[in-house]
Amino acid sequence: MHDDNNLKIASWIAARLNGTIRQEEEKMLEEWIHENDEHQLFYERLVERDYLTGRLQEYENYSLEALKERVMFSVSKQGKRIRLIRRIKQIAAILLIPLIAGSVFLFMVEKKEISPLATDIIPGKECAVLEMADGRKVELGLGKNLGQLQLEGTVVTNDSNRLAYKQNHSGNPSTLEYNTIIIPRGGEYQLILSDGSRVWLNSDTRLRYPVSFIGEKREVYLEGEAYFEVSHSDKPFEVHGGGQCVRVLGTSFNVMAYGDESKVQTTLVSGSVRVVLDQSDKTVLLTPGHQAEMDKNSGKITMREVNVENYIGWKDKLFMFDEEDMVTIMNKLARWYDVDIIIETPELKEKVFYGVIRKYENISTILDMLKKTQNIDYLIEGKKIVIKEVR
Repeated sequence: MHDDNNLKIASWIAARLNGTIRQEEEKMLEEWIHENDEHQLFYERLVERDYLTGRLQEYENYSLEALKERVMFSVSKQGKRIRLIRRIKQIAAILLIPLIAGSVFLFMVEKKEISPLATDIIPGKECAVLEMADGRKVELGLGKNLGQLQLEGTVVTNDSNRLAYKQNHSGNPSTLEYNTIIIPRGGEYQLILSDGSRVWLNSDTRLRYPVSFIGEKREVYLEGEAYFEVSHSDKPFEVHGGGQCVRVLGTSFNVMAYGDESKVQTTLVSGSVRVVLDQSDKTVLLTPGHQAEMDKNSGKITMREVNVENYIGWKDKLFMFDEEDMVTIMNKLARWYDVDIIIETPELKEKVFYGVIRKYENISTILDMLKKTQNIDYLIEGKKIVIKEVR
């Protein structure tokens, strides 16, 4: 690729981040991004916040805190609530045009020598698929704007990491119409329901929910993992999934109900919830700082006190391991990085680990951290990782 083309691509990327990209530039940039998987992976890494601020540090010795101060000053001066990440990207886009061009050039040279997936695996991203009641499917994520939809008297909008429903009070829906949001392996996304309740959705997760809540209850159906901040209402809010129902009025809690896990965990942050098993009359009332764990095989449900941060850190883009066994950790990594992980040494499955690390690191960073605490090694082969013990 010639230098002129590098600069063109860099200017298109900067213009998109800055919100000034023209329609014809947007079209050409999208064509370049979707030309192949390597272009798409490179673009996603380039526009990631930590990468941009890191390049600023290299270029003009900026620190992330200094950049934040500039952004926050701008916010207070204008008197507007502007999201920090968006402002960082806008400033970075102006300052990094020559560096983006350099990155494009290096990418075009280096990709001929080695694939980025050959020695490492990049983290997941904010993405989802919306499945509507009429069967239509829409991809959500960076650069994929839904626009504004009117569904059953409800206004639906989205940005790069969140889908929002807002009840139009002039509308009066008489029947329940369900949407489903699907988070693939290697993805995460946020959702605001029509009652104002907020939901953070983890990788490999599905949530089925009404476009508008009507009737005496607010019911949603979960497969996977989600963190809920439920808006207060006289109508109970119920989360069905994993053979149980979690019933609340207004509270914050996490539910882990993956189909391939042998247990379902409900962790309460604030308020109170009642966990009711589908196949029996067993119920557990949780108080903040406690977790109900249901064994799918036996139907037994137990309650214990926990550090809730260990179970909700994922929504704040952190992996938090506190005496977690290898199998549990590898299941989490497999979903987020969309890889298959094989634990070659059986004895490793029972070993436990401690640590906190950001989710948006390449997988080698996390595996290297685990290597420092136990005698293990790993081998990355495309989208497969083999973990073994070093004797």
